[in-house]
Amino acid sequence: MNKNRIALIAVTAVIFTACSSTKKETPTQQELDYHTPGSKKPGDMLIVPPDLTGITQENRYTLPAGSGAVRASQIEQGNVNKDEVAVLPQVKNMHIEREGSQRWLSIDDKPPEDIWPMLKVFWQENGFIIDQEDPATGFMQTQWAENRATIPTDIIRRLFQKVGLGSVYSASYRDRFVIRLERQKGGGSLVTFSHQGMEEEFIGKEKDTTKWVPRDNDPNLEAQMLSRFMMRLGVDQATVERELTQNPEIAGELAKLDNNRLILSGSHDRNLHRVGLALNRIGLTVLSLDEANGVFLTQPADMETDTVSNKKPGLFKRWFGGKKTPEKTAKSQIAVAVRNTGNNDIVSLHTSDGKEYTAKDSKDILQRLWKELR
Repeated sequence: MNKNRIALIAVTAVIFTACSSTKKETPTQQELDYHTPGSKKPGDMLIVPPDLTGITQENRYTLPAGSGAVRASQIEQGNVNKDEVAVLPQVKNMHIEREGSQRWLSIDDKPPEDIWPMLKVFWQENGFIIDQEDPATGFMQTQWAENRATIPTDIIRRLFQKVGLGSVYSASYRDRFVIRLERQKGGGSLVTFSHQGMEEEFIGKEKDTTKWVPRDNDPNLEAQMLSRFMMRLGVDQATVERELTQNPEIAGELAKLDNNRLILSGSHDRNLHRVGLALNRIGLTVLSLDEANGVFLTQPADMETDTVSNKKPGLFKRWFGGKKTPEKTAKSQIAVAVRNTGNNDIVSLHTSDGKEYTAKDSKDILQRLWKELR
C-alpha cells in the first residue's frame, strides 16, 4: 500500500467522524442550493421546455401557435435562436393566496398552457430533475434532491473540493416538490408547490448504517419556492415579500375531524384546491380528479425509502459497493371524495371501486389531512 493511499484513508476517517458529529440546520431563506445527481447548472446546459404537441386530451394544455413557447423539435431543426430559449417572459397580474398553512400562486391572465413550460425551466434552473409529469392533468413531480447548503463548509471539505472529490460529502436531508397547475374558473391559472421531505438517520450499535425516514412538510420551503418562481417571472423582491406577509394565517379551525370523515368550511371550489394540495403534502399522489363529483383518485407516492434500500450502507460501503434496490410492489389506490352538503364539505376515503376505505392506515390518513387543512 503506497503512501498516497494511506493518506487518503486517513483523511477519509476524519471526514467520516466530522460528518457523523455535525449538526444540520433547517434551511433558511438564504440557504437553498439544491442538487440532484445527474442534473447540470443552467450555464452548462441548454434548458428546453417540453414538447407538448402530442397532448390531445380535451386540448387543455395544447400550446397554441404563436404562444411564445419553444418546442424541442424546433431547436433540433434549427428554427430557434438558442440564446433565447432559457429566457422566460415576464408575467403580470399574479398574487399569492393563503388559507391556513397553505399558499398558492394565482395568475389572472395566463392560461396553464403558457405557464407549464415556465415551470419546467424554473425547476431545472434550481437544481431539480423532473421525475414525472402529466400536462393533461397539470401534474409535475421532481426527483429527490439534496440541499447542499446544509453541508458544513470546513477545511477538509474545501480541500476535497479542490481535488475534485467534493461530492463525497452529502446532506442528510432530501427534498422534492409536487407541482399542481390548475385552470381557474373565469380564466388564469393556479400554481401550488407541495413539499415532501426525508431525513437520513444513523442506526445500529455502531451507528455505521443509515435509513431514510419521512420528515414533516415545510410550508416555509413551499413559500420560498413560490417567491423564487414569482421573481423569476419578473416580480420584484419587495412585492414578493409583501405578498407573502399580507395574508396572515386565519385564526380558528377550517377543518374538523369527525370519526371517519373530515368536515371543511368555506367554498367547495376552494376546498377542492386545498384538499389536492394537502394530499400531495402527505404523500398521496393525485392520479386524476373527477371535478364534477369531487373525487380524487390517489396512490401512495414513492418515498426515498423506495428509491434506495431502507437500510443504506455507511460511507465506506457507498464508495466500494452497495445493495441492490428492492423490487417495487403494486400500490393500492385510494379515492378521496369531497362532497358538498350545502353548508360545508365532507371528506371521506373510499376504495377505487367506491366502497368505504377501511384499511389500517385510514385513520392515519384522515388525521394527517386534518392537520394540513385545519
